[in-house]
Amino acid sequence: MNNKIKYFLECYLKRKIGVEIKCCLMFFLILCFYCIYRWTANITQAGIVHMLEMVLLAYVIGWIQNLLHYDFDEVNDLKIRVWISVAVSSFVYAAVGHFAGWFDGNIGVCIGFGFYMVCAYLCSYLIYKIKRTIDTKHLNEDLHQFQNRLIDEE
Repeated sequence: MNNKIKYFLECYLKRKIGVEIKCCLMFFLILCFYCIYRWTANITQAGIVHMLEMVLLAYVIGWIQNLLHYDFDEVNDLKIRVWISVAVSSFVYAAVGHFAGWFDGNIGVCIGFGFYMVCAYLCSYLIYKIKRTIDTKHLNEDLHQFQNRLIDEE
């Protein structure tokens, strides 16, 4: 296989896997909020159409963030453009939730949902940052051990 094609496919797969993971995470977080809302409103059923809207929205927002390089999972610190991405994405989730009827037109719940999504993004950012720190530590330890083996072999 041509190296350029292989490199392109690897880059595409890396992006796609990242978006898929983020989509699943965001959908799960949205669904939790939605189900808790439904449960507290004494409604024991959740709308399958609402769930479809949620997962599609999470997927679209994930790809938009990825293509615009506003990924919270790839940044080391929260700069203004990442904050803007988090705020806009959270607003879009809340607005779609309101207009799609996820929360029965309750504006207060939609606003609370928007703040919940900001918190979800920030928690996800922290989790990814901790994971990257641990991965970096392990890679540095492996490199150090490899360098020591090379020195010992000489």
